[in-house]
Amino acid sequence: MIEGLHFHDTRREATSRLAKKVDVLTLARITGHKDIRMLMVYYQTDMSEVAGQIG
Repeated sequence: MIEGLHFHDTRREATSRLAKKVDVLTLARITGHKDIRMLMVYYQTDMSEVAGQIG
C-alpha cells in the first residue's frame, strides 16, 4: 500500500491520460460524468500540450 494514495488520485491520472486520446464528450461518457463541470475536477492537462494540439 502506498501512503497517501487515494482512489481519486488514480481516477484523475486515468482521466488525464484518456483526455489525450478522446474528445471531452466521449471522456464524459467513459467516466460516467453527466455534468462537464464535475469532469473538470479530474481532467488535468498541461497547457503546453494544448498549445501543441492547436498549432
